[in-house]
Amino acid sequence: MPFLQLPKNEALLRFEPGQVTFHYLVSTPTNPTFVWAQENASELASSLLAANRDTCTPTRGQGSDEVELDPNFPIILFLPSECFSVAHLFSAQLANRSLSSHFNLVALDPRGHGLTKDVPIVQNAGRKYDLDIKAADCLDFIQLLLGGSKTWAKGIHILACSMSGLVAARMAAAWPESFNSIMITSPILEEETSFMVESFQGIKELLEESWHTLHTRGSVERRRSEVSFGADGSAKLPGEVVQGFTFRWAGDESMPHHISSYLSKTWLERLVLHEKGLEAARDWWFDLYWLRRPMSDASLALIRCDILVVEGDSDLPYDRNVGGEIAALFPHARRVQVEKVAKAPFLLSVKRPEELSSVICDFLEVKGGQEETPTQIEMNLKLGMRERMLRLDAEERFELVKVYAPDLVADSDDEEEEQEQDEEEEEEEEEEGQDSDSGQEESCTDPEDAPVYRLRLNSVGNTKKVAGPRLSAVTTSKGSVSNHFVSMSGSKEDGSGPIVKRLQETHL
Repeated sequence: MPFLQLPKNEALLRFEPGQVTFHYLVSTPTNPTFVWAQENASELASSLLAANRDTCTPTRGQGSDEVELDPNFPIILFLPSECFSVAHLFSAQLANRSLSSHFNLVALDPRGHGLTKDVPIVQNAGRKYDLDIKAADCLDFIQLLLGGSKTWAKGIHILACSMSGLVAARMAAAWPESFNSIMITSPILEEETSFMVESFQGIKELLEESWHTLHTRGSVERRRSEVSFGADGSAKLPGEVVQGFTFRWAGDESMPHHISSYLSKTWLERLVLHEKGLEAARDWWFDLYWLRRPMSDASLALIRCDILVVEGDSDLPYDRNVGGEIAALFPHARRVQVEKVAKAPFLLSVKRPEELSSVICDFLEVKGGQEETPTQIEMNLKLGMRERMLRLDAEERFELVKVYAPDLVADSDDEEEEQEQDEEEEEEEEEEGQDSDSGQEESCTDPEDAPVYRLRLNSVGNTKKVAGPRLSAVTTSKGSVSNHFVSMSGSKEDGSGPIVKRLQETHL
């Protein structure tokens, strides 16, 4: 539902109207999108399973009932980095009750993040995708979101991770009167060290080797199917890539499985499986690292808002803490605060979410621990919070399920059972579809060719609603889902065990 088309601007590598279309989600104190998603992720999954996997009807939201910004509250714009979707990177902060009850939260996926497609750059474009273009994209998005204005009466804050902190600085320099604060977590240097450049060069070479290996034999369709479901293991993301970034983000600690799995699949699909994966990798990933340049002193002097820099103190990507160096870039800022989270690795929003949320709330002078009041709950019901969430695009609901109920998302361990179920379903479909093919429109997408959602549903007897971000087991009948999930028990024949449902995607 919330997809916003940026205007054509060839200087910013937007060569056609709508070529760059940003995905975003909004949460307000009376419509807390992410709090609701966290507490009702199983219902979002149920809404996906209720859809017919063979339907050709798009599942886009109907009507113009998307969440609108509340003029009584300031805005926090969330900017991801490190190839994450904004929901994966900031899931805890977006669902934080204190922030959700005091701010309009705008979760934005820039180019190549989440549900926003990357746009390979045409030849002879004259420039590369860099931090200045990324900042200009975000500013155009804000202006469109605010109906043409560059300011918001209650103020705008930016929470940015890693490289997006440098993007936020460029935004604040371009619009000096627009932003109340920039909050940078997991900071990186303005210019990358030679060691990091060499490391990224090694990653680039590994990805190029994987791409060439995949795209020099067999049919694209067959290879894509085999690789996507791991049937023959002919092409996988190089383990060194995953291990290298895992160490960069978490040091000696492990990354949550659903996040590392999401990133591996995203990189594989966009950088290896896609026929233009090499161009995409260069255009929206590596160039951002290699083409980084310091901002001019004149530009930095324009930044006068409050500045917060938060970093960990162990297993960092550099040989030192760099928070103080980043803070020193803003000599004319109204207020500068540097916080260090003890015994924490680089990626705080994922590895130390509670500590980061606490620092943010203190910086914004928000009192923690505020729960939704009965009045707020009644307002949510009155405004149709549930109905609005279930009218999100199917891929948006699936993104939220992946973030707030990762145990429901099928992993490679389920592939063998999924294949057996697929074979049974295909036999049934062949028998039932003999007389119905003539009624199909030519514009329908063949479910066998389309990307699919894959959900794992484990039968555990009487399923109860589980509060919090994870749900380990729910059930379903093979044919449909009513309300929530129908609880079942027994052998595989009556529905227990891992059941993998594949549903046609509509956007990616």
